[in-house]
Amino acid sequence: MSKRWRVAVLVLLLCAIAEAAGVRSWYDQARGMRRPGKNDEFFRYVAQELAEPTLCEKIPWSATEDGGWFIAPSYERSECYDTIAGNTRKASLCLKVKRLGPVSLLSEQTSIWSCLKRAVQGFQSGMAISEGNLAGFFTQMGYDPDTLHLEGITPPVVTVRDIYRQLTDRYGLKVRSQNAGGPVEVIEPGTVDRTVLVKRIEIAIGGRGAPSDAKTSDTLDAAYLADMAALVSKDSRWCFRIPADLALASERKGFRNWCVFTLARETKDSVLCGRIGVSGGESDPRLSLQAECIREIDSPFPSMAHYTPEVPAEDGQIRVLLALLKVEIPRAKDLPQERIQEAFNRFLDELSRGTDSKHVAARDRFIDRVGALPENN
Repeated sequence: MSKRWRVAVLVLLLCAIAEAAGVRSWYDQARGMRRPGKNDEFFRYVAQELAEPTLCEKIPWSATEDGGWFIAPSYERSECYDTIAGNTRKASLCLKVKRLGPVSLLSEQTSIWSCLKRAVQGFQSGMAISEGNLAGFFTQMGYDPDTLHLEGITPPVVTVRDIYRQLTDRYGLKVRSQNAGGPVEVIEPGTVDRTVLVKRIEIAIGGRGAPSDAKTSDTLDAAYLADMAALVSKDSRWCFRIPADLALASERKGFRNWCVFTLARETKDSVLCGRIGVSGGESDPRLSLQAECIREIDSPFPSMAHYTPEVPAEDGQIRVLLALLKVEIPRAKDLPQERIQEAFNRFLDELSRGTDSKHVAARDRFIDRVGALPENN
């Protein structure tokens, strides 16, 4: 074959490939072209986030983008492949891209050639969907925010540790409903009613004096609640409800001393520092907690550290304390919608990053569930 014929054949072959890149399937033409629906957008979004081109196949060729100024209309499925090819530099995906309509010299078109250009350049792009739609599809696939952590790649949406830690600073107690057993309390964003909180602690462990009417006889439980009451009410008498010899796992100076220290620091009361006990075994009094307290408060460059009530190490004990305060642990599904959406986004992000066996298994389950969703909206 002469050189001229080889060139001619090559030109014809390239033209055939270019034309094939714009062919619509007869099945899709029969169904009629339409704009992408919520399902199409979700498939494309998940495919892009997980770099999973098989999910692009869920988008029918009948779903098309309208285009705009100097941007030609395109197939939604082609946009899906094109995005992943650019983000991952996988030029082979461009063979799946089809051009919509004839070649346009005046408009930017999504085609094999534009895809190859983006793949070579590593062009990063993507699309977004509404948070409400994302949460809706997760629910449709059977994901529950209260059990999402059982997939093994994200922490629980609701943790008793966070509830207890935030109780005095960011959350208030609000009556949700009136049942036979009395008001049911839930943690909700708001202003803390410190008087109510201290009153509940008094009911649980007794007043600042003798705990004759306490609801609990557990010394450590009472110490944690007394520590909370001290910081909330700014009253050091609660600290002295804590036995002087009671140890605190996180602080070697003892629970009572630590309570007085944190309260003195929060109130900037150097006189209160003098009530911190100093052990006779201290090798150097200048290194004692009492000396550190005075030094920090009197320093011309005071620390900006903020102290909050101590939190037990065990979740079981935290649940006991919340029960003593009559605080119900909320379900994740009862949280504000933005918190639920944040949990689903975090889960999707973990699916895209993790490579260990738990992440791979969770990813496979997720892709199977996406695959089971209906294609039509």
